[in-house]
Amino acid sequence: MPASGLSTTRSAGISASRAESSASAPRARLGLIAGFVLLLATGFTDAYTFLRHGHVFAEAMTGNLVLVGVGALRPSIVAFWRPLLAYGAFVAGVIALWALARRRGAGDAEDAWAQRATLVVEILVLAVVGALPGSFPQAAITAAISFAAGLQISAFRSVGAASLSTVVMTTNTMQAVNATLTALQTRAPDELARARGLLAALTGFIGGVFLGAATSTWLHDRAAWVGAAAFALAAALQRP
Repeated sequence: MPASGLSTTRSAGISASRAESSASAPRARLGLIAGFVLLLATGFTDAYTFLRHGHVFAEAMTGNLVLVGVGALRPSIVAFWRPLLAYGAFVAGVIALWALARRRGAGDAEDAWAQRATLVVEILVLAVVGALPGSFPQAAITAAISFAAGLQISAFRSVGAASLSTVVMTTNTMQAVNATLTALQTRAPDELARARGLLAALTGFIGGVFLGAATSTWLHDRAAWVGAAAFALAAALQRP
C-alpha cells in the first residue's frame, strides 16, 4: 500500500479510537440539587473575590473584561492589570483541561473524571486561600482561583436536562425565560425539565452571591472555606 494510503488509514484509526474513547467516557450526572449547589458555590466565589481580593471576579469573565476597560481609563476604581491577570489565568485553566482531556484520550473535558478532579482542585485552592495571611498578594490569590474556575467551568456545562454556562447569567436568564414560556405553552416534559434546570441554576447563583457577600463581611478572608465547603457538597451530591 502506498505511504499516503497507510497515513490515511492510520489517521482514520486514531480518529475512530478517540471517538470511541469519547463515547465511552463516563459522564457524571449533575442533578438539580447538585447543580443548584454548584452554581451557589460559583456565585459565592465571585462575590468573595470581588469583595476581599481587589474588586476582581474569579469566575465572571464578562465582568473582568469590563473592568479591564474601566481600569485602563479610571485606575482609581481598579488597576486594569488585575482583571486582566484573572482573565488570563481563567483562559489558562480552560486550555489546561482541554489539553488534559486530549492527552487522556477522553475527547471531551466534560466527563466524570474531569468533573471530579476540577472540583477537587477548586476545593483545595479555596481551602489554602482561606488560610493565607492578609499580607499575601491579592492578585496571586485571584489568579489561582480563576485558574481553578477555568478548569471547573469547562467540565460542567449542564444541570439536569439543561445545557448552560455556570457563569454567564445573561445567557442563562434568556434561556430560562424562553424555556419556561415554552414549557408553559407546550407542557412537554423535556421542556419542563430544561426549565427546571435553568431556574435551579439561576436561583443557586443568586443565592451564592448573597451568601458570599454576607460571609465575606463576617468572616473576611476565611470566608473562602465556606466556598470550599460548597464545592465539596456539590462533589458529594454528584451522581456517577
